[in-house]
Amino acid sequence: MIPAADDSAAIPQDIRVSSLSVTAGRRQLLNRANAIFPARQLTLIVGPSGVGKSLLLKIIAGLVPRDHASIHFSGNIETGTQQQNLGVVFQSFALFDELTPKGNIEFAKAHRCGGSRDVSADVLLETLKIPQNVRTSLLSGGQRQRLAIARTLAYDPAAILYDEPTSGLDPATAHQVATIILETHRRFQKTSIVVTHDYDSLLPISDKVYILDPTDASLREIPKEQWQTIGEMLEPMSRSVHVNEERIADDTGGWRWLANLHRVLPHTSKLCEAMLIGLVSLVPTWRSQKWGLTYLMHYARLVAGPTAWIYMALSGLIIGFVTTYFVFRFLPFAGYTQPLLIEELLSAMGFSLYRIFIPVLATVMIAARSGAAITADIGSKQYGQQIDALQTINVSPRAYLLTPIMISFVIGTPLLNMIAFWAARYTSLFTFTFSQPGHTPDFWNQNFHYSLHVIGGTFYFGTGWLLAKLVCCGLGIGVISYFQGRQPKFSSIDVSQSVTATILWTTLYVLAVHFAFAFYEFNVLPSSVE
Repeated sequence: MIPAADDSAAIPQDIRVSSLSVTAGRRQLLNRANAIFPARQLTLIVGPSGVGKSLLLKIIAGLVPRDHASIHFSGNIETGTQQQNLGVVFQSFALFDELTPKGNIEFAKAHRCGGSRDVSADVLLETLKIPQNVRTSLLSGGQRQRLAIARTLAYDPAAILYDEPTSGLDPATAHQVATIILETHRRFQKTSIVVTHDYDSLLPISDKVYILDPTDASLREIPKEQWQTIGEMLEPMSRSVHVNEERIADDTGGWRWLANLHRVLPHTSKLCEAMLIGLVSLVPTWRSQKWGLTYLMHYARLVAGPTAWIYMALSGLIIGFVTTYFVFRFLPFAGYTQPLLIEELLSAMGFSLYRIFIPVLATVMIAARSGAAITADIGSKQYGQQIDALQTINVSPRAYLLTPIMISFVIGTPLLNMIAFWAARYTSLFTFTFSQPGHTPDFWNQNFHYSLHVIGGTFYFGTGWLLAKLVCCGLGIGVISYFQGRQPKFSSIDVSQSVTATILWTTLYVLAVHFAFAFYEFNVLPSSVE
């Protein structure tokens, strides 16, 4: 069983909201609202869908910055503790699907801010009836809700904030969730705040009720003797709400990135700032080495996993065959020119494959495949509130997401390029020896590597230039894919459009990098091509 609260635990404090005004887009949600959420009590905030209840919860939890572009709020929020020590159970559950159910709980435990109650993951899973042998993404709605609560308990916050905990659940499951919330509240004596529009199952367990009224942007307490009439109070309010709160701050819809396109080029300082953040993020600042390495392995598989190896090897195989077979197959006046040019053609082929064709092909394909995969992953986390969930357990998204992504691209880009080159190299060898039976593999090897071999050297000629441009490409792809994924997401369409934008911008970026490097590499130092 879960241990009960003990005297050594931090004493819960009231959460106080004073003169809070909130404006989202062009709509005012609260106007100088005041509220007290008593310590160790369970307070319910009710209101129609779309009035800003979840947004209010995020503001209390510290998830909305004061300098937010579209959401503005003023007033005081006193939590009696650090806002980072407020646990949030999200409406979308915000579970880390890449981790097991037990991993979700252990991750939260590893990042606690010193709470005194240490509950094992096995005990929480057993007590809340969460199966361990089922993938997190395959859990039922009720099981995912219970896992979200278990993860928050493992973090041991000073208060727990529940965002629409029974939304979308059938009445029986909603009643079970309400029972779990009540048992959790009684056992741990946490200050609890629950926002919901489905209050039927939660009203009986509440100590206090506030109603968020959109007609006058107020947050007022409902006396207990009037709780039975809440439904009548909400009915006229529902008719006045026409905009979903998650869409309030976005006037451009899913085409946000296109509407902001004109801002991209003038704001080059933003790109420089993002690149600087990416470079700094190469240095790991993980609070837990175990979980830092876990996420590094996750993103390494996305960027340069086995499927990427096959993808690049097949690409190298194709380009190796095409460049070798068709050069000699369609050489003008082959009978006269081939004996004279065959050595030079092989030398130029080896040089161009290693220094130009394969690097350009590899980085464009990495931008399209790996960049899109990273943006889809981060975009899904942004849309599913997993990034907010990281922040509520005092975890920096940059440390556990951006750092592994940048390291994966810096290492993975040269690795995938090498796989493509060696696939092209051996394909060229086989194609040449098959189509030119009069020449041996040694002849191909000697001439193909003529411009690449350095006498007494370990690496091919120009490897320094090659690594420099590959690393630059990897850095840019990582930065663009991460920050495209981090853009606000209001639907799955937004995730798809961010993937499209990533493919566009990363492809243009790597082509620009290759152009810049080619100019300096081959024009400033022309002797390198001799």
